[in-house]
Amino acid sequence: MPLRILADLGQLKQIRSYVTQTATALGARAEVLEDLRLAVDEAAINILTHGYGGCGRIELEVAAAGKDLVVTLRDEAPAFDPTLAPPAELRLPGERDAAGGFGVYLMHSGMDEITHQPLEDGNELTMIKRDAIAGG
Repeated sequence: MPLRILADLGQLKQIRSYVTQTATALGARAEVLEDLRLAVDEAAINILTHGYGGCGRIELEVAAAGKDLVVTLRDEAPAFDPTLAPPAELRLPGERDAAGGFGVYLMHSGMDEITHQPLEDGNELTMIKRDAIAGG
C-alpha cells in the first residue's frame, strides 16, 4: 500500500520507516536497505526543497518485481527530471565551483536504474534496486 503524505522535511522519519518496513516485508536483503533508504531520502529531500520549495504532497510506493525492488515517488511539483541533472562536483567543498548535485549522485550510486516520467500534474520518479529480494 502506498504512503501518501503532506510532506515536509519533518516527515523524513516516517518516509524512512515506511521504506524499511515495506522493503523488509517484501523480503529485501538486509544489505540493500541502507542504499534504498538513502536514495529515497535524497529523492524526497529534492522534491521538497527544489520541487516544492517547502511543503507538498508525496506518494511513495515500494513494490517487488521478481527479485527487484521498485520504488516510485509521485509529486505535484513543477517538472524536474533528475536523470538529466549534470554530474556532481565531487571535489572538496572549498574547491568546488558550485554546490549541489550530491543528492542525485547518491540516488544513482545506491540504485541500479532511475527513470523520470512527467505527469499532467507533477512527476513520477522510479528507482529500481536489482536482485534486492532474498530468494525471490
